[in-house]
Amino acid sequence: MWCPPATWTLSWLGLLGLAGGATAPLPGHSIPNPPDVHHLAKLWQLTGTAMPAHNSVILTPGVADRVGTIFSRMPLKTNDFEASFTLVARAGVPGFQGDGFAFWYCEENASDLLASASSKHSHNQFELVAGTWYQHYAMLDLSEFGYKTHYKGLGVFFVKDDQGQPVVQVKYGDGTSSVGHQTPMELRDGYDHQVKVRVTPDTVTVSIFSKGEAKGTVSSPMSLKPGGYLGFSSFGGTKDAYNPKERSTFVEIKGFEVLNYASGPGEDEVLVAPPIGAAQEKEDALGAHSSFKEHRDESEAIKELTNMIFKLVIESKPQREQMKAAITALSKRIAAVEETFRTLKKELDKKTGHDLGAEFDAIKKELADMHATAHRDTDARGKKLADLHSDIEHVHKTASSAGGDISGDLDSLSRSNEQVLDQLSNQHKRMFGVSIFAIAFIIIAGLSLYNKFRCWEKKHVL
Repeated sequence: MWCPPATWTLSWLGLLGLAGGATAPLPGHSIPNPPDVHHLAKLWQLTGTAMPAHNSVILTPGVADRVGTIFSRMPLKTNDFEASFTLVARAGVPGFQGDGFAFWYCEENASDLLASASSKHSHNQFELVAGTWYQHYAMLDLSEFGYKTHYKGLGVFFVKDDQGQPVVQVKYGDGTSSVGHQTPMELRDGYDHQVKVRVTPDTVTVSIFSKGEAKGTVSSPMSLKPGGYLGFSSFGGTKDAYNPKERSTFVEIKGFEVLNYASGPGEDEVLVAPPIGAAQEKEDALGAHSSFKEHRDESEAIKELTNMIFKLVIESKPQREQMKAAITALSKRIAAVEETFRTLKKELDKKTGHDLGAEFDAIKKELADMHATAHRDTDARGKKLADLHSDIEHVHKTASSAGGDISGDLDSLSRSNEQVLDQLSNQHKRMFGVSIFAIAFIIIAGLSLYNKFRCWEKKHVL
């Protein structure tokens, strides 16, 4: 038979002294700290995110849209007991909805119920990637932090109320509805909180201690039957815009002790797994010296890599889904904008009576032709200028080779130019004077003719 560690014995003796009555520990329903994997594998059912760690049992690592449960495989044969555990919870980033965890004493065999549901859905890789596992859980009435919504028995919930304030609720469920009491209490601060759930045949009292001082108590009258199953469950919550790097509430349980206050046995006798030290003292000599050791090490490394890749794919799925939804929404908006532009073009063509698109294309064509013509003219002028420079350079070289100087010719050409310009200026002045004279003559002749007509009019010739 397995003997409890010395730390358990001291804690039970202390509880015996405090209670002042006969109590009996129930090792088959307790979890030592640090946890023993052999003990957990034989007497407890772990699903989802629940996993044993070095110094605790992690209920949820803060991953969104995931559940984790721990339920005893054996019934508790008493309804007069006390369950105590050390709870450590750290709040995640704001914005998560529906995240929380709970302690259960239920009439149904939760381990058998969740074994089938978890293997088919919450442990199904394809449903995890597709995000459809929760739909099956909802159809199985497993929407209350990974356990039944319409449960029978006790539920102690560590959640947020409708106003977003942290509360501790103690409720009794009869299979159709649940009633109970609650008190405001913040436990998601990262500190160790000792939770004691005292169950009597007619009352349940939950007391919470922090740093050696009482933090709060919730009590509710209820009648629980013996033969129930103990356990924990949690849900990581949901978020509209979820980044896989963001974490919701992190919850771990450091030790779980159950004391029987009734006179009869509280559990069936079972062969509990040996302490951790006994398992660690044994050495696998065959495995250490086998010729296939390297092959097994490689297989183990591949297995760990596969698990890491699967975890990465699962945690990045919400972000990929969000990007896909954003791209789809952007495509729809672009299609709507294009349709609006087409409608606007039709309305403008109808109002103006012209095909603005065709006119705009014609303008673009004319501008392109003008640009091509200007480019050709510029190229032609550049070519002529280059030819002129070439001719000047040729003349200069010819004159230099002949030993002559073209400066005199240039001066002669300049004087000839000046003479031509002077002649043009003189001719312009002469023509301007002649024009002035002709205009004056026409005006004088017109006035004389007008005066002649006036005189004839006075003599009544006309």
